[in-house]
Order: sequence, then structure tokens, then C-alpha cells
Amino acid sequence: MHSSKVSEPSGPTSRGGAGSETGATTGTGSASGATTSSSTGTGTGKIPLVGLLAFASGCVDVVSLIALGGAFTSVVTGNLIFVGRAIGTGTATPAVHAVLAVAGYVLGVAAGSRLGHGFAHWGPSGEWPGRATVVLAAECAVLAAVNAAWFAYHGRPPARATDVLLVGAALALGAQGAALRSVAGTPSTTFMTGALTTLVEALFTGRRRHVDPAAVVGLPALVGGAVCGAVLAEHVRGLALLPPLLAVLAVVVFRLRRHPAELREAHGTSGS
Repeated sequence: MHSSKVSEPSGPTSRGGAGSETGATTGTGSASGATTSSSTGTGTGKIPLVGLLAFASGCVDVVSLIALGGAFTSVVTGNLIFVGRAIGTGTATPAVHAVLAVAGYVLGVAAGSRLGHGFAHWGPSGEWPGRATVVLAAECAVLAAVNAAWFAYHGRPPARATDVLLVGAALALGAQGAALRSVAGTPSTTFMTGALTTLVEALFTGRRRHVDPAAVVGLPALVGGAVCGAVLAEHVRGLALLPPLLAVLAVVVFRLRRHPAELREAHGTSGS
């Protein structure tokens, strides 16, 4: 059908953290986003997935702030502010860990982007392409390794191990950010300032119909993940990084189970 061709993105979308911005960049807009949902069969099914990924991001971030050197694993702008403060005050802490976190995040984005490019034609190519699932699976592998080391140290790694775990956690979230670049109309789950800005703009300019439901779910999920991570880091530190692993794994498993049906539907649509 002609509608499905219009709605499919031609490549990774450019977004500042909000679905409406993505629509403006790709030229699809909200109407074509609805068409895409119907053509892939996922519909609003991606909204809870965004929530799970935002939850994972918030949880990892707060654990890194509490126990991995006081730097963010995904909020790169916050880490750059730490670096600027260190330069201005002559204090290295937490600038060293901030630099490590930025390096890990950049590495994760680079590796995730290359991996996604290599699997560009794997799986369905609609609203949630198969390459995004592949990159999220790689994130799971990194988070599993980080969890194993974290648990082995009972959540209290020595200094050198802390640096390695910080880079690993930031790498995982960088990969997550790269994965969602290919998912149409989805806000970033690793930094949501743009999603918050677009949400507030829509609410206060009488455009409530244009509110991105994924952002509405993602923002509280991010806070919920932070709450979960903080509670576990304070009371059951060795398990503090397990919830984000389980959240991302749930997304990967769900998407892998959906891929065959979406491929059959896509082939049927193209045949008609």
C-alpha cells in the first residue's frame, strides 16, 4: 500500500529527544507516524518499551552517581559541566570520572551505530527496525558483564575496577542511544530534556493532541528507574544494576518475538 511506503523512515532519524522533532526532521509528521504504526502492527506497543529503556537509563545513572565516581553514564552535558567546573576551580573530582563516562558513552554510540549499520537489512524495517533490537541485545551483553563484576565486588569495587565499570555502564547506555536513533518517532531514553521541552510546549500552546505519549511515559519511567537504583544502592547494593539489565532484556525478548509476525505482515503488504 502507498501509506506504508510514505511512513517508513529512509534511515536513522535525527532527533533532539522528542517525537515531534523527529517528525519535522524526517518529514513524516504525526499522521505518517500513525500510518507506520498500523503497517508494522506494533502501534502503541513501543510506548512501554520506551518506558522500560528510560527506566534502565535512570537506574544506571543514579548508581553511577552514588557508587561509580559521581559521574553520569548518559547525561553527557552534565559530565561536561563537571569538567568545566574542574577546570575553573582546579579540582579534579569528579572531572576524571566524568571524562571516563563521556569516553565510554561516545564509544557506545560509535559501536552501536556501526553494529546497527551492519544489520541494516536484518529483520523488519518498519517503525521498530531489526537493527535496533540487535544493538539493544549488545547493550544487554555489556550490562550483563557489568553486573557480573559489580556483584562479584558486592557493589563496592576498588578504584581501578570502578573506572572500568563506569566506562562499561556508559558504553551500554551509549549503545542504547544509538539503537533508538533508528526507531521512528521515539524520544531518546538516555537524555530526555528535549522530550520534556516538547511536552511542556505542547501543553502550554494548546496542542495537547501533539503530545508524544512515549515522552509522557518515558519521563516518569526515568525518575522511577532513578528511585529504584537509589534504593537498591543504599540497601541491597550488589543488586543495584540488575533491574536495568532485566528491563533492556525484556525489550529485546519482546521485539524478537514480534519480528516474525512483522516480517510476514510486511511481505503481505508489499505483495498486495
